[in-house]
Amino acid sequence: MRRSLSRTERLLSKADFARVFKNPDFKSGCNGAKLVARHNGLETNRFAVTLVRKYGNAVKRNYARRVLKEIYRNTKQNLPGGIDLIVVLYPGDFSYQERERQFMELIRRADFVQTDN
Repeated sequence: MRRSLSRTERLLSKADFARVFKNPDFKSGCNGAKLVARHNGLETNRFAVTLVRKYGNAVKRNYARRVLKEIYRNTKQNLPGGIDLIVVLYPGDFSYQERERQFMELIRRADFVQTDN
């Protein structure tokens, strides 16, 4: 089983980022993270993680990206298709479980996934 996100599952170009940030269909934030989403007209979702400018050193930035990509990879089968998702992370001493809770809260606010709560 492929563990990384394929090229078609990632937002890569500057134009795609600009399109999502300029005209989002959904925006929401919580303590430590913000979600910006837009329908893309494709069958698959595309995902990206970005960090605010003052987010620690390279080790902390890369770890935060890896954690959120893993959380997305484990929950992507529960999301509807055709959405560009960008998560903006803010610095803080957040554990894996806290980042997972933040991501699930943002997805729940967007009504992208059904929960039993």
